[in-house]
Amino acid sequence: MLTTDRKRVLLGVSAWLIGTLPFLVQLVSGRTLKDMEHYLASARAVLDGAGIYTNVPFEYPPYALAWFVLPAVFAPELERFRVAFGLLIWGIDAAVKAALVWQGCRRRDRRVDLLPFLLYTLATAALTRIIQQRYDVIPAAVSFAAAALLTSGWPLLAGMAIAAAVGTKLFPAVYVPVMAAFAWRRSPRDLWRLVAGGAVGSLPLVALSWMVPWWNFLGFHASRGLEAGSLWASVIWLGHYAGVPATWEVITMWIEVTGPVTAWVVTPARIIWLVTTLACLGIAGWAALSVSSTGPAPETRDSDSLPTLAVLLLLPVTAFVALSPVLSPQFHLWLAPWCALALLARGRRDLITGAPGVRRAVACLFFANYLVPVFYPSRTFTPGLDLGRTIVLVFRNALLIYAVWCLSKAVVAFYRRPTSIAPVHLSSERDRSEKDGGRKGGG
Repeated sequence: MLTTDRKRVLLGVSAWLIGTLPFLVQLVSGRTLKDMEHYLASARAVLDGAGIYTNVPFEYPPYALAWFVLPAVFAPELERFRVAFGLLIWGIDAAVKAALVWQGCRRRDRRVDLLPFLLYTLATAALTRIIQQRYDVIPAAVSFAAAALLTSGWPLLAGMAIAAAVGTKLFPAVYVPVMAAFAWRRSPRDLWRLVAGGAVGSLPLVALSWMVPWWNFLGFHASRGLEAGSLWASVIWLGHYAGVPATWEVITMWIEVTGPVTAWVVTPARIIWLVTTLACLGIAGWAALSVSSTGPAPETRDSDSLPTLAVLLLLPVTAFVALSPVLSPQFHLWLAPWCALALLARGRRDLITGAPGVRRAVACLFFANYLVPVFYPSRTFTPGLDLGRTIVLVFRNALLIYAVWCLSKAVVAFYRRPTSIAPVHLSSERDRSEKDGGRKGGG
């Protein structure tokens, strides 16, 4: 007869296999996206010494090249490269799913909680057409690892991991201030170790700067307009069905909505995006200064702080995604791990993740993820979305905006009462002791 621990292991392993192995089918089916061609061409430029960032344009930070060069060495042809790169992505995604299964099964004092794993698996399944041919899973997973290392008492390694994530794709930079504040609240020593790890992880970038102008990738994005999937472009394209002048246009490797209204909106959109992201970053950072010392008792605080940190990181990155002028479908992969982690502490009133606003936000973000296949990829996406799919796209973007609002309110409400948790807990314990003493004395 199986013991309780063995049942947990069997359940966890079975769930992981069911949620992970079907993704291998995508390695040998479907068409090859242009991104694969671009990744392989960039890797060949590095291997041939063709002058990446100078003679060969490249729109990502340097560490991204390492993830392209490795499979290109073993698979120089496009179809083989697709399989090799897909295996790499599959392995990294499988590791994230294994971590979620482990988080849901490891606490003996609680029931097995596989809902976060299930919702994350469904989120990646909804993006199955693109997950293995885009590399966004990599920086998302490395950021996930950085947060786990920080809350487990390994700030030096956490700093190295977050530096690697930022050097792979720029968006994890929004996590750095929140993680720094979180580390400082735990102890100043943790902060300095986090900074030291970040410095070590950034050394290759410093060394490369003497040989390659890798910062040129920033200029590549500065000239971009409103990508079709963004909030701004989707509203303008919906308006085009009512007579607003707009054009659905293929630009290089992405699609933008262009026209006179877009030309007027693009600068304000960038300003609103930047201001909102910075505001949410400030809110999350301020809360991080309070959250790690006002949670549960010390013996359980570390095990519960990862979901809490996930919520704090989810706020700025959701704002970054929701209002981004260049929002693409794969951006949902940045949000899914934090949403899953946040669910691991649902129902606990002593954690920020117990707030109803956070639960609503997570539900909206997962639902928005599941809507992506309705409009991308679709037969009308390249020539221009039809009215029905455009309405779905606008609704998806509205869900993202509402999630930012819910997260902001929940985090603000939490740090406004930073010391309310422990005193209530202690007073209830004291009252219980006094009552027990009174009963004994009265007896």
